[in-house]
Amino acid sequence: MDKGKKIDMIVLSILLASIIIFSLILTSLSAKNRLDRVAALSVLYNAGLGADYKSILESPSYQYDDRVVEAYRYFTDKSGSLNYRLSSSVKMHNVSENDLFVCNQTISDLSQQNAKRKCPYLETKIASLIESSSLLSDRSAIFKNRLSEEIYNALMEFANVKVDIIVGGEIKTLDLSRLDPEVVLSIMVVESSLNPFALMEERSIDESFSDYVHSRGLMQIYEMTLWTLNSWLKQSRINIKPQELWSIRNNIFLGMVYLAYANEFLEEKR
Repeated sequence: MDKGKKIDMIVLSILLASIIIFSLILTSLSAKNRLDRVAALSVLYNAGLGADYKSILESPSYQYDDRVVEAYRYFTDKSGSLNYRLSSSVKMHNVSENDLFVCNQTISDLSQQNAKRKCPYLETKIASLIESSSLLSDRSAIFKNRLSEEIYNALMEFANVKVDIIVGGEIKTLDLSRLDPEVVLSIMVVESSLNPFALMEERSIDESFSDYVHSRGLMQIYEMTLWTLNSWLKQSRINIKPQELWSIRNNIFLGMVYLAYANEFLEEKR
C-alpha cells in the first residue's frame, strides 16, 4: 500500500471513530434529557402543576422522582435484564371487581376513533408484575389476566387520542400520543403498585367537610385533581364522578390527560 493510501485509511479511521464517539455522546445526552423529563413530570404529577419542580428535584429528601425513574428504566429495558418489585404497602378498598371494568361512554368513544398501538414487551411486563403482586395474590388468575389486559389496552388505545380541554378560558388540544406509555406506567406503579383497589386518605379541600376524602385507583386521582380535570374536560363533555374513578379506563385516561398537560407545560418552560 502506498503512502497516500495509508494516509487516506488513517484519516478515514479517525473520521469513523469521531462519528462513533459523537453518536455515543448524543445518545448519552438524549437518555439523560429523557430521564430528566421523566423526573420533572413525576414531580408535577405528585406535587401539582404549580410546584417549583426544579427546587424539589434538588432536594435530597425527595425520593418520589427516583422511584419513578427506576420504574421507567425497567419499562424501557427491552433486554429483560432489569427487575422491578411492586410495593406491598398499599391500602385497599373493597370495591367490586365489576366496577373496575366499566368506562365512561364519551371516553370509550374517543379511544375507538384510532387504531390501537402495539408494544408487546410492555404487555408482557405488565402481566408479569401483576402476577407477582402479593396484594393481588388472593385474586383469581382470570381476574389478574383481565386486569393486565385492561391496563395494557387502555394505555395503547389512549396513546392515539386527541382531546380538547379548556384551561383559563383557552381551548387546547392535548395529543396523548406525545406521552410515552412507559412514563404513565412508571407513575402508576409508584402510585398504586398496579393495584386498582388502591386508595389513600386525604383531607377535603372544602373546609366545611370534616371527613376524609380518598385518592383512588391506579393513578391515585383524588378530589381536587378530579375537580380540575372535570373543569378542563367540559369542552369534551366528559364529567367523572368520584365513584367512577375505580374504573381502570377512566382512571388511566384522566391520569394521561393530566400528564399530557404537564408535558406541554414543560415544553413551554424550555
